[in-house]
Amino acid sequence: MASMTFQLFGLLGIMCLLSTLSIAGGLEMYTIPKILATCGENVTLKCDITTDSALDIKEFNWKEKKDICDWGVEKNRTDMACANMTSKNSYNYTLSIFNIQPKHKGTYHCKLRSKEGVKNGQTIVRVQKCVGQTSVSVSSTEGTCVFENIFPKPVKVMWKQGYESILDLSTNVTENTDGLFTAVSTVRLRKDPLHKDPYNCSLLVPTENEMNQTTVEVVRFLTFAGGENLIAHWFGVMLALVLGMFMVQA
Repeated sequence: MASMTFQLFGLLGIMCLLSTLSIAGGLEMYTIPKILATCGENVTLKCDITTDSALDIKEFNWKEKKDICDWGVEKNRTDMACANMTSKNSYNYTLSIFNIQPKHKGTYHCKLRSKEGVKNGQTIVRVQKCVGQTSVSVSSTEGTCVFENIFPKPVKVMWKQGYESILDLSTNVTENTDGLFTAVSTVRLRKDPLHKDPYNCSLLVPTENEMNQTTVEVVRFLTFAGGENLIAHWFGVMLALVLGMFMVQA
């Protein structure tokens, strides 16, 4: 009798398990596996659920290291927002990231827990081509290009005068606490009157395409006048001062 009771309970357990698997089998989740974003873009992560019947949702959220948003609960963030939409046997939960920056890169998890089953999905977010402030400073002997808030780490700064490459330069790259880089590159200006073309500096950084192939790409370009224009400018200023002194004495 005890043996029959044990077999009966075992059979019921198997039937319940098969029933649960059948219910969960009708539950599907879709997330975008990977997003490769350019700095400053707005991107949207999708978590779409399809099911054979209405869901009894216990937990439905987005998280990256910590919770970002939960289904039906509003959270105010300036850089992110979640939105949900429901139709017949379909549940769509999106996470939008505004003005995406390197701090937003990571693995984002979408988790659903309901009476009908449990589903987990993820989206890996990568960020590239970040360049913030850029500036040029020029003295009588040197020209300097400054590129701030760069990500990923720059490969190099390339210099040209006209179509001719310049190799006599100095470049310093530093990293701040936010993981962003600053490149300061200086070149000695030529005083040869035969070289009158403007100078230009190009920032080269590694970039990735959707095929996971990495190349080097110019993402920012700066240009300024050559040293002979500076000499002419200062000569004009000095001449004006001298003439002004003579006029005062007269």
